Amino acid sequence: MSPRYYLVSGVIVFVLTIVISWWKEAKSSKEVLVVFCQVVLLLIVLIGLVIGFSELLLYLGISQSGFIIKQGELK
Repeated sequence: MSPRYYLVSGVIVFVLTIVISWWKEAKSSKEVLVVFCQVVLLLIVLIGLVIGFSELLLYLGISQSGFIIKQGELK
């Protein structure tokens, strides 16, 4: 993968951590660390669900490779 994807993912995690910490009014660094861990865990779960769903589509024969839907399937 390109380093750009890692950079974008890091920025997303950082921004979400800051916004959620501000929203929950986290005062200490321990509270911010807990929010950071929750954001990272949520991101991992979401990516896992997307990859799992794409593999399910591939297994069922609906798509050729991940989310690329075959031409004749929608007609």
